[in-house]
Amino acid sequence: MAVQAAMPGVAARPLALLAGAACVLALRHYPLGHGWPGLLFAILLPAYFLLLCWRPACWLFCVPALLPVLDLAPWTGWFFLEEIDVLLLLTVACGYWRLGGPSQPAAARLSPAARLCVLLCSLAWLAALLRGVLPLAPLDLNAWDNYLSPYNSLRLSKAWAWSMLLLPLLLRDAHPHALRRYALPGMLAGLAMVSLFALWERAVFPGLLNLSSDYRITAPFSAMHTGGAALDGYLALSLPFAGLWLARARSRWQAALALLLLALHAAFTTFSRGLYAALAAAMLLALWQALRTAPGAGRQARGRPPVRGILLKLLLAGLGTVLLLYMFSLAGYRGLLAAAVLLAASFVLAARPLPWRLAPASLLCALCLQGLLAAWWPEPALQPTAGWLKGPYFLFLLAAMLLTGTLWPGGAGGKGPARLGLAMMAWTMLACNLAWIGWHWAGPPALLPAGLVVLLAMLMLCNGRLHPPLWRLDRASLSIAGAAGILLLLAIPVSASYYATERFATTAFDMQGRLRHWRQVLAMQPPDWGDRLFGMGSGSFPATYYWHNPGREVPASIAYAEDRDAPGNYYVRLASPGYSAGYGELLRLLQRLRVQPATRYTLALDVRRSGPMPVLQVRLCQRQLLYPQNCVEIPLRLPPPGNPPAAWQHYDVPFDSAWLGTGAWLLRPPVQLELAVSGTAASSVLDVDNLSLRAPGGEELIANGRFTQANNYWFFSSDHHHLPWHIKSMALHLLVETGWCGALTMLALLAVAGLRLLRRAARGEPGALACAAALLGFLVVGLFDSLLDVPRLALLCHLMLLCALLQAAPSPPPPHLESAPP
Repeated sequence: MAVQAAMPGVAARPLALLAGAACVLALRHYPLGHGWPGLLFAILLPAYFLLLCWRPACWLFCVPALLPVLDLAPWTGWFFLEEIDVLLLLTVACGYWRLGGPSQPAAARLSPAARLCVLLCSLAWLAALLRGVLPLAPLDLNAWDNYLSPYNSLRLSKAWAWSMLLLPLLLRDAHPHALRRYALPGMLAGLAMVSLFALWERAVFPGLLNLSSDYRITAPFSAMHTGGAALDGYLALSLPFAGLWLARARSRWQAALALLLLALHAAFTTFSRGLYAALAAAMLLALWQALRTAPGAGRQARGRPPVRGILLKLLLAGLGTVLLLYMFSLAGYRGLLAAAVLLAASFVLAARPLPWRLAPASLLCALCLQGLLAAWWPEPALQPTAGWLKGPYFLFLLAAMLLTGTLWPGGAGGKGPARLGLAMMAWTMLACNLAWIGWHWAGPPALLPAGLVVLLAMLMLCNGRLHPPLWRLDRASLSIAGAAGILLLLAIPVSASYYATERFATTAFDMQGRLRHWRQVLAMQPPDWGDRLFGMGSGSFPATYYWHNPGREVPASIAYAEDRDAPGNYYVRLASPGYSAGYGELLRLLQRLRVQPATRYTLALDVRRSGPMPVLQVRLCQRQLLYPQNCVEIPLRLPPPGNPPAAWQHYDVPFDSAWLGTGAWLLRPPVQLELAVSGTAASSVLDVDNLSLRAPGGEELIANGRFTQANNYWFFSSDHHHLPWHIKSMALHLLVETGWCGALTMLALLAVAGLRLLRRAARGEPGALACAAALLGFLVVGLFDSLLDVPRLALLCHLMLLCALLQAAPSPPPPHLESAPP
């Protein structure tokens, strides 16, 4: 009997209708106005529906591609029900409607062990969900916009719920060929968009080459508005697939190399020590797998085993890394780039059959030509030549172009002795100009690292005299060497930057703070057996910290309320932190605005407070999500409370926008209005209503300034103080919120998926190795951050685990052919 992927029509079609109705209901209340993102989402959703009708399996591409980037919370203010949830509702509606049709053979299945793990995880998830959400709280204005709400349990639990709803679609569509055709390109597309977003953020705010700033990118992940490592976790999950694409690319290796360059740039500029450790762990896993599956690794072979060749390659790579670091420390970016070019040229030239009998003549000609050009090159004493026209840089570029021309494939006689001799001559000029660049930049001290780099390059040229050689110019070698070169050229400047050095210098101190936070988290867990076994409930930690933290701190909070004296009038209540906090610990209410530079605006608002504290701070800043820059303070001064003390007071404050709103369209920093309150060591509250910002022509810029729609179009951030919102450990997060049952069942699921991936990788499946490296990196980042409190990231991890557990369904037997009657 053929295995069927479709659910019974009596169950699938009603579920599809329910999901479709929920999608329509969500869109009815979704804030589509105020800015271009809502319009973009309104166009995207019908297009996605038509795509699903045309190619139902395309959800395997669209979901991993859009999960990291379809995040409009900074514009809409919605973070309980997000845009990706609406997209998934549409996916489930279309997919289940098709499942309820004529039965189709399943593309994949789950083993009994995998089914048991999924069932146990679902039971633990259900227990944590019920413990977090019960007893049901009133559905007031703060039910769906506050981490302190019991309904935060629904926000965190939806990741596993979505993965279970998508499981029948996976069993129907996730054939290995479909995963390669749809899911892998979807992961790469998502990584490309996140990397481009990170590049844009670096260019707009601190600057691409400004590595001394303490600015840390957040890319499109709005969940980082209270800190966390959502970007780190996503890059750990997706970067191995970029490496897989580069290793397996045949015709588009340039695109694969460009994507890896962008992704590594995003990874290194996070300045995340956890992500660096995750990338190192993923590379070590790939290396271990290469050693384990190398021919002759499991038996005693005659002669030199291939493992020795791998170790020699690692030795050369280690020496190259050390020398490049040494060169960068003395000769800066110019010396680093020149050394990297020389080593790359040696890598390519060493794979050619070099005419060693011409080496003395090539060396002598190169030295003579280099001496003549260096002596002839003009260097005016009063007005030195600037930039690349300086002697060492121009001659190095000239030698590199000569070497490229001689080695460029396709020309007649491109591998002849004469051309290769000319290439050796150009290589010699590169080596001479490398030493000249070092001396020109740092003087005689740079000659030693330059000489060592030249010596290593000479050793690399001996590769062709080894039998067998360590590398050849095939696709795999070029991919690995290119990836390693990109990695070093990005890692060395970042690791030597001021901020990265400071981050690594404070590792021990930061670890002590993290351990202290973990002890406090365990102290807040109730001692009864129910909480230990089944957890305190999903999403319960922020409320637990707020009410029961050992330090008796009161974190800042934002709430929406209805005025008792004037029914139908709504306002926002801002509470200052109740401990000695700097400005970085304030909670800021934010809204994105479009302002014009050098324009007079008028801010109007109503404020109510019962005492001299807290102080209201209002300003317009250039801000993506965290870390405001170039702010314009709005000169609002609150006098002592009126009579009666709790009466509303109205203010109109004119101000000039100054430099805000300047810049080209693509490189214009976004501008946000910020409201925050600060007070004394005791928490105090301040109410704001009727907020308005008008241009000279009377145009209103603020949406929902009367707060009648609660948090619509309003978002918030805590720039530096993140501990009240996160447990900062994925294992501890599972243990505290889901208990021992949830932690052990998730461990079992990870173990089954990991063992299956390693077995498939040992059979030569590169996709399995990339998936295993991705999950390993995710777990390493999760050692120091609770990644599962970001639903879209948790969903991506769960889907990857489910794909790892899938097995190809057995082919249906051929129909039985009965013999014809005589």
